[in-house]
Amino acid sequence: MPQSRSCDILRFQLGLPVPLRSPMAMNSSPSSIKRGCYIGIDIGGASIKAGVVDSEGKIRAQRNRAIAHESLPSLSRQIADIVAELKEADSKFEVRGVGIGVPALVSKKKSRISISPSLPYLNGVEFKSQMEGLLGLPVSLENDANVAAYGEMSMGAARDVQDFVYVSIGTRVGAGLVINRRVYQGAGGFAGELGHIAVDPEGKKCFCGGTGCLERYVSAPSIAQRVEERIVLNPSSALQIITDRPINAQDVSAAALVGDKMACVIIGEVGRYLGMAIANLINLLNVQMVVLGGGVIEAGEVLLKPTIEEVKRHALSPPYDDCRIVASVLGPAAGVIGSSLLARDMLSVEAVL
Repeated sequence: MPQSRSCDILRFQLGLPVPLRSPMAMNSSPSSIKRGCYIGIDIGGASIKAGVVDSEGKIRAQRNRAIAHESLPSLSRQIADIVAELKEADSKFEVRGVGIGVPALVSKKKSRISISPSLPYLNGVEFKSQMEGLLGLPVSLENDANVAAYGEMSMGAARDVQDFVYVSIGTRVGAGLVINRRVYQGAGGFAGELGHIAVDPEGKKCFCGGTGCLERYVSAPSIAQRVEERIVLNPSSALQIITDRPINAQDVSAAALVGDKMACVIIGEVGRYLGMAIANLINLLNVQMVVLGGGVIEAGEVLLKPTIEEVKRHALSPPYDDCRIVASVLGPAAGVIGSSLLARDMLSVEAVL
């Protein structure tokens, strides 16, 4: 392993800034790239995305499964089955470890899940050690927005950026904060809970016990709920044709993209609340970039336009002028790529030490 690579891994492990390097400087030698890879697992509120990722950040094989919600044992078995499939998917690579991103507050020791609103049976679970015992492989564990931010920093939109925020908008809403190319974790590892910033103090009750949290206005379930409340009053909406299942946020995004009036209004409302929260981030952190990811971002310009307009309305001019607001480059693969590369970097330090 090159000395510069070893130093970068050790600096990351110690919480020190990692310098910008070219992809060849950051990666191992060609021979080691061929020998090793990592499996990245992105556990969402509704599905599990997983992939075999090589040291260059390329996905060699992938799987996508609806999540088994029943219990911890059923989820663990599902992950083990996916890992077993992926280990057999490409004989050219040896799997050296597994990175897991979870929709949860993960303790700074990166072994214990403190709270998972989407998967409450994970609350208080020493998930890292359990999965290592089940998989027979080293495992790294991290919050899902943080691993997606790591992916965008390593291979995506923020590859050449020092300070940025990755905002994930899906079943839940979260953020990965990157300062000086280091994921900022906070005192206990719980930084980045953007979904629980209040945007309407007299607004809707949130599962967390608060009132008017951002998540209650921009997450995928909140979008679906808004459609349910308004669909009867909008008989001309294209969404009326969906009768065999509940309407979801992806349906609303697709309808907005083709100009459906009700869908455009709803996505516009999402953009305004999201823009308000992003403006607060820009004013507070003066970052160079905000990267928007998650399923809701599939609405494209219909969402980005009102979001940016609202940011302009609330952000101070100097920090706004310093910042670009962009869509994720890695898209749905950000969590898989980020968790695998984080596993590579965190687990390889054992060889260095």
